[in-house]
Amino acid sequence: MQAMQSQHRSRRARVPLSCDPCRARKLKCNREWPCQNCSARDEPAAAAVACKFRGVAPKNESGSAAAAAAAATAAAGAAVSTTRPAPSSDGSLRQRINDLEALVKRLIESHSPNIPSPKSSNGPNTPESARLVAEAGGDGRTVLDRDGHSVYHGGDALYAILEEINGLKDHVIDSGYVPAISNTVDGPSLLFTQPKPIERLISDLPPKPQVDALVSHFFSLTQQASPLGVPPILHQPTFMREYNENWKDLSRVSFIWLGLLFSVLGISMLAYREYGEPPEYEGKSEALLQLYRKRAAQCLQSGDIAKCLPYTVETLRLNAVAEGHRRDDNQRGLWIMAGVIVRTAINMGYHREPSPAIPVLQAEYRRRIWYSVISMDEIFSFNGGFPYMTPVRYSDTAEPRNLHDWELTEDMTELPPSRPLSEPTPVTYQIVKSRLTQALGRVADYNWGPGSYESLVEIDHILQSTYHNFPPQMKVSALDDGGAVCTMADFSNLSLLVNFLKGSCILHRRSLTKSRVDARYCFSRDRCVSAALDILSLQQRLAHPFYKTSQVRQIFTLGAMVLFLELGLRQKVPDPNASPASGVLLQALEECCASWAKAASAGHTEAARIHRFLARLLSGFRPDDPNAQSSAQAMSFQPVPLSEGEAAVPAWLNMSNGIFDFGKELSNVDFDWMSWDAFIGEAGMEPSPAY
Repeated sequence: MQAMQSQHRSRRARVPLSCDPCRARKLKCNREWPCQNCSARDEPAAAAVACKFRGVAPKNESGSAAAAAAAATAAAGAAVSTTRPAPSSDGSLRQRINDLEALVKRLIESHSPNIPSPKSSNGPNTPESARLVAEAGGDGRTVLDRDGHSVYHGGDALYAILEEINGLKDHVIDSGYVPAISNTVDGPSLLFTQPKPIERLISDLPPKPQVDALVSHFFSLTQQASPLGVPPILHQPTFMREYNENWKDLSRVSFIWLGLLFSVLGISMLAYREYGEPPEYEGKSEALLQLYRKRAAQCLQSGDIAKCLPYTVETLRLNAVAEGHRRDDNQRGLWIMAGVIVRTAINMGYHREPSPAIPVLQAEYRRRIWYSVISMDEIFSFNGGFPYMTPVRYSDTAEPRNLHDWELTEDMTELPPSRPLSEPTPVTYQIVKSRLTQALGRVADYNWGPGSYESLVEIDHILQSTYHNFPPQMKVSALDDGGAVCTMADFSNLSLLVNFLKGSCILHRRSLTKSRVDARYCFSRDRCVSAALDILSLQQRLAHPFYKTSQVRQIFTLGAMVLFLELGLRQKVPDPNASPASGVLLQALEECCASWAKAASAGHTEAARIHRFLARLLSGFRPDDPNAQSSAQAMSFQPVPLSEGEAAVPAWLNMSNGIFDFGKELSNVDFDWMSWDAFIGEAGMEPSPAY
């Protein structure tokens, strides 16, 4: 028995590998400092204090760092000794950590909203505790640390307590030590996947001379009003300095920065695909665009967008540019993606005006980034027919100033005055577009739920005044001059006008049928029909290659559908005073079909489908057509679910019972179905004695 006890006493104690908090909670520790669990549970500063190891140091903690961390914990224990019992005499590190955690928990409990104010609290009413509670209950704040992390803390986050812990830590931790950032993903599985090896991602980068050319091409796109909508949210000198430094050893860059580089390359390939490929990329731009777009998304997944690392929102926003120009219809996916980007930006505090502690250059680019995010959210929501996600009423971020990039330097201490919008700068287009998309966002919200006609008139006034206040260089010339759209600036201005006209159509669409019953709605009917005519007039000026884009096809098809519905309603309820005359509407539709026919002859498959559909529909309204049907018959179809369009499409023009059967053909046409279903539903369900 004594021998066994002697053997037991001489047995070497096993050195624990997990940190103390993980051992106490019986969690699996990944042996980094701070570990995954401590980082997820605490703020970075608190995690550095709480995450302690015994014996062998963790994987990325040097001896000096471990000593500094131990000193920080000891200092924290001494500093808070006035508000709690002194630690036990054995000086146990575990006891000190537990005491510090107990203090934080008591302060959190004392700040519960169900507890009386500090003056009436049963606890000690010291000036220090009152200050902590007052700070914690104030407005939220955006914190930017020396590592570039940008984190927004709400008013109830008790950030003041963590600041106190930070202050205790800063007294003793070596200011030159920067803890390594863990690449371990700890976010929800819905948004994050396991990290991809960074070596695998780097292997898809082209040689540096090619990357240099693509990066230069990207920044040339941000210096002009590009129809791609590339937001000028990267400071070129800063990015180029980091790019040249990081290229020396790409294996050490973060996933987020690598994703930013892939996003830049993808946008350059997108521009080549849309506006002409150079010889070295002939026939390759589409494949490379898809490759770089996917690699950027994988970097975002591996980098964990919830960690608030530098360039997270910029990478997400630039990746959205490539996603938004996919040739397939992905409106729902874009809207969901916009919600993720908006929440990430809010998580990093972009929705709040930068504090004076943030450098002037960085503060101005944060404003640019936030306005590009809300502009993206509003246009994606508007195009998809969904409510926008941005809580504008909670944002106080100022509009970015209209400044040239050469006016912005890293060492500047004050921003120069904003230039007038009549003076073009790289950010002018973004400012003007963001004002328009804010009005379009109100249109999307109005159409999402019931609203009064007075609200509609107010939104119409905002939409009209927004466009008419555009600077002269961003307005499209007269619609009847017949000039072709050939330059990037022309198409950018045309894009703004088309979205403005689409907004008018969508806002007033419900009044097309109501105007037959109540003359009050005639104003809206005129607005809607006039906007649809202008859309089809602009179609004559657009080059056919732009028909490849899903959004362009949807807008022009919507304009035609509005006129078809108006013609059908005029046949149901004749109005001799209707303006413009039905002949004008038919002439516009004839020219529209001719444009689709030209695009179809150029080899655009989707354009051919739309042309077949519109031509058959138009044949039912020609007065000299022996098969012409009344609008009530021509419009009395119900679009079938999209899934039925996958089946073989038979002869889609069915004249049995004197009714056009457009259902199967419609299921294959690229079109804004939410708007059209609303048109058809209102045309068939609107109660009216005239019907």
